[in-house]
Amino acid sequence: MESLLSILKSSQNETNPLYQHLVNAEWDVLLRSHEFQDVLKKDPQDANISDEKLLHLAVGSLLIFVQHNFLGPRVEPVQDEALTEIKDILKQLNSDGEELNVNAGRPECLLACKKIFDHLATSEEFALRIWYQRYLLIHQRCLDDLTHSLYERFNENVTVLEAALENVELVSKIEIYLEILFGYIQFRRITKSEQWLKKLEAASNVTISVEGLLGVRTKFQKNPLPQLTLRSEGVVELGLPDASKTHGHVKLPCILKLEDDVRLDKVTFLNESENEDTQLPALIQNIVLAKLYFLYVSQPKEQLVLEELRPYITSLVYQQFGPWMTRVAALYLNANTEATHKRTVDRSLRQIEELVHQFDTSGEGATTDRLSMAFSSWFIPSWQMKEKLADVMVSLGMIKGALDIYLSVQSWENVIDCYTVLELRHQAATVIRQLIEKNGASVRLYCMLGDATDDVECYRQAWEFSGETSARAQRHWGNFYFARKDYATAIEHLRRSIDINCMQEPTLLRLGYSALQLERWEEAAHAYRLYTSFESHGFESWNNLAKAYIKLGEKTRAHKILQEALKCNFNNWMVWENFLIVSVDTRNFEDALNAYERLMELKDKYYDRQVLDILVRAIVTEETDADGKPCVQLKKKAIKLLGHACAQRANDGYLYALAAELEDTDLLRRCQKLQNAYRGYTQSNSQWSKVAESCLTVVNLCVELCEFSLKAFVEGKEDKDRFVALRSQLSSARLTGQGCLRSARSEDWPQCIEPMNTLEELVRKLTSELTEAVGK
Repeated sequence: MESLLSILKSSQNETNPLYQHLVNAEWDVLLRSHEFQDVLKKDPQDANISDEKLLHLAVGSLLIFVQHNFLGPRVEPVQDEALTEIKDILKQLNSDGEELNVNAGRPECLLACKKIFDHLATSEEFALRIWYQRYLLIHQRCLDDLTHSLYERFNENVTVLEAALENVELVSKIEIYLEILFGYIQFRRITKSEQWLKKLEAASNVTISVEGLLGVRTKFQKNPLPQLTLRSEGVVELGLPDASKTHGHVKLPCILKLEDDVRLDKVTFLNESENEDTQLPALIQNIVLAKLYFLYVSQPKEQLVLEELRPYITSLVYQQFGPWMTRVAALYLNANTEATHKRTVDRSLRQIEELVHQFDTSGEGATTDRLSMAFSSWFIPSWQMKEKLADVMVSLGMIKGALDIYLSVQSWENVIDCYTVLELRHQAATVIRQLIEKNGASVRLYCMLGDATDDVECYRQAWEFSGETSARAQRHWGNFYFARKDYATAIEHLRRSIDINCMQEPTLLRLGYSALQLERWEEAAHAYRLYTSFESHGFESWNNLAKAYIKLGEKTRAHKILQEALKCNFNNWMVWENFLIVSVDTRNFEDALNAYERLMELKDKYYDRQVLDILVRAIVTEETDADGKPCVQLKKKAIKLLGHACAQRANDGYLYALAAELEDTDLLRRCQKLQNAYRGYTQSNSQWSKVAESCLTVVNLCVELCEFSLKAFVEGKEDKDRFVALRSQLSSARLTGQGCLRSARSEDWPQCIEPMNTLEELVRKLTSELTEAVGK
């Protein structure tokens, strides 16, 4: 506890009763203090309390709130006239139209924090900035959705803190880095989280990674297979004390036995030394937890990805000693991942039940022990644990038991789902109406009633009840029309919800999708642009944003946007195809060649004749690209690409003809490709002479073949090394010309007369050259 408050120490603290109450964890005394009541009743600047005392009061209030909602056991409310106006308190804690979760207890403590930190926010004092950040993250944890205003304040505070951290002792600096990293993870800012994870690794010089070793994971497995295990480097160099010395007195919840007939509790490696659980210092455990949650939040919840998280979880849950909140967060995530598999779902259920029970378990020093390093860990609200317990029960078919839990935490969306499964959907509306009659109306209850009854009037009531400030009311209203594909009406409400609180990622996606369906490209671009500014790791949003820009005629912007989409998903052929087309349209020809090459890898025998024609024309005519560079420098790359394309489509004459155009230095090679082009045209269409268009194409191609064969022979016949090859090509061209003439003359196409005469003359010249060559 003292280490948690060490940054508050000053010369005045020894005689400051508020500070002494903090050190002694006498938080109930703080609640009964006249300073606390003054802050609730008045503006802090009018309360005649020093800034130092205000900060101590804010810290104490925050710790009480954290204990009541995240650590346990609950703190019974103080009966006081000032606390009867609970609705007014909750209203003051709204942020961007988002309400405090209905299960959050002791909101007056959070309100005291809010008022004090709003008053002291201009100060750049280091201790204040640390606790201000902690308050912001706790406040956000208790809201039903992310809010932009809290994120902006958190982001600004990080900027101030980072500048002040230069002169902070290394271990404290690492712990504060962890708090900032967990903050960005909480706000689901993946790019920012990744940046701070790198900063954390650089500051600590600790690297956490996984590697594969042979092992087994079932009781009857005979052949060991590669299994992942955790590796940490740079830990010893930090000189941190063992967790047994810093947290040996903390009673930690343990991982339960799996109790499965097949699967082992954890992987058993062939190397016996690898089966020993490496004990990590408490701070390193939090670093492992931070990387674990970053990976969990930033990647799709696929089975393969979840397996990659396993070594991180295993390392944490088998530590003998460590921070209480770190263990709870690791066990909770482990239960989350195990709930998806039939062999581990039973342990998942039992583990979450145990965690819920832990919240109400108290003992000597339990609260202060649980607070140790909690802010550099991952807080989980008590109601979130109960809701997850009910989720697992639903997956096991225990609907009625889950329904009781959902009702207790007022998770109305899930209550409606449960009643729907039980074919009692009307009962959800009855329960919500009873709650409104008993406790009074709220925006959330009106919205849930609308969801339960499909009565749009309920959303209107929620909106009016909020004084037209609720993002939730407009979100539910818009979702109602979105589900019924009334996209025009949905857009009106979803946009209004976003105007109030823009950090609603699912709402932004629905708004963008609705706009795309109605071809309202400006609206779609705005929605997806805002979404990608928050979440940059989803390729679908980047792709849709590019589509909107293309429709708006802003193809240069679309080209850049699609590059971002490809960073998120390198294997999606549809994004690559969009990128190919936009690259051609914006004259980014090298990108187009790269895109075409990637498409040939992703799609069997991919072919776009028009794109290839544009690319070859740009190279042959020596055009410049979007950057003003000559396209002729792409010739080698294009020849290689067309070579792969010809190999995939051996009977496509047009591909060989395009490839031949790029061979302007080696005439023999050009002739060979023209010969293959002629073969492709005639073999793929035996009736080519029966149609005027195809007949003209083949005759013109044959003319080109004979011309270049003749030119190659004339220019190179003195070259003894190539004479035989050139003469052979000349002979092949003559035979091809003669065959082409026979077939073409069987039809009387006026447009073919002139090229046929040319071809006939060329055949005579070829014959003459061959006769002369043989004579020599």
